[in-house]
Amino acid sequence: MESLALLATLIISLTVLGGPISLALTFLPQRLLPLAVIKVLAFLIALIAVFFGIALVVSVNSIGARIMGSFGVITAATAIYRIIKVIPKK
Repeated sequence: MESLALLATLIISLTVLGGPISLALTFLPQRLLPLAVIKVLAFLIALIAVFFGIALVVSVNSIGARIMGSFGVITAATAIYRIIKVIPKK
């Protein structure tokens, strides 16, 4: 039963924290990390958050889980938009 609780915690934390972390990475200045590293890392984290968020929204019947999944998907989608459209290409 402990492993099930750990798995649920991992899935929820990847969804809820993955979106804001990837969005925060898009606001990092380029002098801290190269632009390609920031874009790839933020995109991978956002993609994981989107997949787990959609799975959480679709498969769980709880309102709280749907809100957390929606929050993760929205912030990760915003991060992906910023990666593709807003961050300058050099």
